[in-house]
Amino acid sequence: MIASPAASFAALPPASRDVDVGGGYDLLSERRGAAEQDVIYPKSMEGRWNCERIVARVDGDKFQAGEAYRCLGGKSSLLQEGKSENFETQYIFSPLIEGSGVVVDRGFEISSRAKANEVQWTVEKPNFLEYDKKIKVVVVKRSIEAPSDKGFGFDELLRVEDGSTTRAVQVKRKYRRSFDDQGNRVVEGLEIMKTFRVMDGIAGTEYPTSTVKSQIRLVRPAS
Repeated sequence: MIASPAASFAALPPASRDVDVGGGYDLLSERRGAAEQDVIYPKSMEGRWNCERIVARVDGDKFQAGEAYRCLGGKSSLLQEGKSENFETQYIFSPLIEGSGVVVDRGFEISSRAKANEVQWTVEKPNFLEYDKKIKVVVVKRSIEAPSDKGFGFDELLRVEDGSTTRAVQVKRKYRRSFDDQGNRVVEGLEIMKTFRVMDGIAGTEYPTSTVKSQIRLVRPAS
C-alpha cells in the first residue's frame, strides 16, 4: 500500500528553528546565543548609583525607536536630541560570575527607570525580565568586553514582547571609569540602540530601522 502524500507529510517531524538565517537572526531559535553568564562590571561598582542619560542623536524611524526606548524603561517623549532622564541603578554580586566582578540589577533598574510594577527578574536568570504583566525582555544573543584599563562593555540582541508585538532591539554600550573635578569616581558610557524589522520571528539585523545614540553618566548618590 502506497501512503498518500497527506499521510507522508503528516509523518514528518516539526521543522526546527535552530538554523542560521541569511541576513537575519531567529529570535525564537532554541540556540543559546546568550550565555548564562551576565555582563561583568568592575567590583568597585558594587552598590547604588545615580544614572543620567542624555540622548545625543536619533536616526531613522522615530516611532520604532520610541517604542523600543519605552519598552526598555525610558519615556518615548524624552527621545529627542538633548533630552535627559535620571534614575537609580545598582550593581550586585552574581553566583554566575567567575572571579571578581558584579552585574547590574536589571529588576531594580527597570523599577526605578520605568516606575514599573510587578517586576520579575532574578540574578540567577539574567536573560529574562518581565514587568507590568505585559512587557518581556529576553536576551537572545550577547557578547561582553570584560573590565580592563581600556574600559568595558557589551553587545546584546533583545527580543522584546509588548503584548502581541515582538520587537528586535540591539543595545551596545561601552564604559570607562574616571574622576570628576572633586576626585569622585564617575563612570561614563556611550550607548547605541538599534531596532530591526521582524517577520515570523526573524530579525533583519543587516539593516536597522532606527539608531539612537545616548551618553550615560553614573555617579554615587550623595551621602
